[in-house]
Amino acid sequence: MLAEIAGLSDEVWTAAGGLTVGQFRTQVTEKYPAMRDKKFKIAVNQKISEDFVPIEAPAEIALLPPFAGG
Repeated sequence: MLAEIAGLSDEVWTAAGGLTVGQFRTQVTEKYPAMRDKKFKIAVNQKISEDFVPIEAPAEIALLPPFAGG
């Protein structure tokens, strides 16, 4: 769903230092406006992170669509 919107399965993102997860989310939705209506979590280095968490470079970031657990 998110990869289809971006048209990419992965992307290298270059940003200024001191970026938080929330700021990254804002940058992503500005670049891909169709994502604004989508709910997704952001994982930094394979850990789901809240918007206030700083991202230290280099980092692996994943956009995770909602999923159900069982």
